[in-house]
Amino acid sequence: MANVGILDVAKAAQVSVATVSRALNEPEKVGKKTLLRVQAAIQALGYQPNASARSLRSQRSRVIGVVLPTLLNPVFAECLKGIADTAAHAGYAILPFFTEYHVERESQAVALLLASNVEGIVLVVSNPATSPALERLSTTPCPYVLAYNQHPEHPCVSVNGEQAMIELIGHLATQGHRRIAMVSGHLHVSDRAQQRSCGYLKGMESAGLAPMPLLEVPFMDHPPEDPTAPASTEGGIHLASVARLLRQADRPTAVIGSNDLIAIRCLRTAQQIGLRVPQDISIIGFDGIGLGAELFPRPATIAQPNEEIGRQCIGLLLGSIARQQAVPAQESILLPYTFDPGESCAPSPFQLQAP
Repeated sequence: MANVGILDVAKAAQVSVATVSRALNEPEKVGKKTLLRVQAAIQALGYQPNASARSLRSQRSRVIGVVLPTLLNPVFAECLKGIADTAAHAGYAILPFFTEYHVERESQAVALLLASNVEGIVLVVSNPATSPALERLSTTPCPYVLAYNQHPEHPCVSVNGEQAMIELIGHLATQGHRRIAMVSGHLHVSDRAQQRSCGYLKGMESAGLAPMPLLEVPFMDHPPEDPTAPASTEGGIHLASVARLLRQADRPTAVIGSNDLIAIRCLRTAQQIGLRVPQDISIIGFDGIGLGAELFPRPATIAQPNEEIGRQCIGLLLGSIARQQAVPAQESILLPYTFDPGESCAPSPFQLQAP
């Protein structure tokens, strides 16, 4: 079948060569029955289209760019799987870049992706309100969708992190917790951390509780401002600051991490200084990463559908590419979240004590 050409496919499917070409390059413009017939003919004949020639003829790269902070946090790896699977199913490849939470790397990644003629971009930025990368994108015809971010002027797929935190504080309050602390990633590098810390403050106010001072720690093993710092040094500083929080006389009975990795580090620190989880202290994270199921105690978490976030981002982009228009901000999607109590969240050991 090495000499099978597009004309053979057209004859087998009883369609024109132009229809076969559209089925390969713009399947969204071909009727479902016709598309299935063409695809069946391609499979039966073993036809292998020349991808580079198709791209040159159609002036389409069939590549979607992806900009994520890191893959060291499984939440982004899970999202990337949803992106890659959905893109591949639609006949697209992905070109990923990772920024390590550096704003300037977000801009560099967008510039390189635009130069590569990608057809759309899925990205996570530090702060959409002040992002130079988004400012650059807004002047181009390249459609884009933000994952996890939230902003009224940009198309986003996310969950309502602020409301999730408010509800979590309410739940902890009903379990007798009065001293609830939050350990967050640096607020200046993540609008997600900002939203969750805002929800913490609102939730504490709504529950009639006094918020404890927010403890900010790096998302990564070394701070974004100094990417050359030894991981072990920064990790020691991080663990020491959490240990001081947990050793104080009026220590919290519950600690919320702004993401699951931070919560897992808090859980480990609590165990290292002799606290039992959850008998002495409850620890809760945010993200619902699959890795948590392998740990003991299994961390409590606000779980968001990470693969689905990736799938929905690609869905919005494909619709936009078909219409040859930018993705409207009003098409933003808020997905549901759930609370998984895991094995690290329990009523306060002082729940019988009057507030």
